[in-house]
Amino acid sequence: MPTLLGMFGYTPTIYMPKPGSKDIYKRLKTQCDNMGIKTLPPSSDAEALTTALSSSDVILDAIFGFSFKGPVRPPFDEALPSLTNSKLPIVSVDIPSGWDVEAGKIETLGLEPDVLVSLTAPKEGVKLFKGRHFLGGRFVPKIFADKYQLNLPEYPSFAQIVEFTTVDGSHRL
Repeated sequence: MPTLLGMFGYTPTIYMPKPGSKDIYKRLKTQCDNMGIKTLPPSSDAEALTTALSSSDVILDAIFGFSFKGPVRPPFDEALPSLTNSKLPIVSVDIPSGWDVEAGKIETLGLEPDVLVSLTAPKEGVKLFKGRHFLGGRFVPKIFADKYQLNLPEYPSFAQIVEFTTVDGSHRL
């Protein structure tokens, strides 16, 4: 995601409270370094994060991923409140960080994003999400959507993203 933002002319800053040790995380870090995308050093020093947030327009939340099961552990238990306290708009990918993928927001530490972009299909845990909710990508073949009764919205024309709304303008899943 940060590399795509960089390719589209944005200047992202990456904050990983605890960098992953798997090869995929190391490759992402290398890609970002090669593109000149700044990565804040992991530490409990909130000053670097506060400084980065003060020069930011939005927070793109993709900390845990769609398989998260609580509880939120250190150092994330300190990072999430810092993001919330920044007062910047938050856009979460797939499920807000700190939310259980099946049960939803069960901890007070979970982020309350303004916007949620679900990939493939909405996760069970976002049923009570109150902000704007979009579905990104046409990744589910119709046969699977029908088989699992996913009730996915229709994409207009060749669009790759669609907002979940009802006739009265309220959100739906």
